[in-house]
Amino acid sequence: LPGSGQTDQYITSKGAVVTTEIDTVVPLYWRGKLRHVYFQDGTRFDLDKKAATTEVLATYTNGKIAAAVQHFGQGRVGMVGPHPEADQSWFDMYKLKNPDGKMSFDLFHDLVDTLMN
Repeated sequence: LPGSGQTDQYITSKGAVVTTEIDTVVPLYWRGKLRHVYFQDGTRFDLDKKAATTEVLATYTNGKIAAAVQHFGQGRVGMVGPHPEADQSWFDMYKLKNPDGKMSFDLFHDLVDTLMN
């Protein structure tokens, strides 16, 4: 990560609503809208926003960064802690339901679109 950026487990952050490594669904704010995403011990990002242009896409409910795109060298890097790419089989494996009533593929597409455009 550019500058002094760091990563760590979301579950260890103050105010985390998920505090175990067990597969679950985590609430977060994606571009300001409350959504729920498959989660298994995901990362939080402590980014150095002064070191590189940064676009925060999502934050956990405690304000920690859950997804972002940041310039790095001659390109950009996309990062995401939870799993918006998870399909129904991931949820079924652990008998989980998404309170949004749908998968999070639109969030994954937003991450990729932001990264590529």
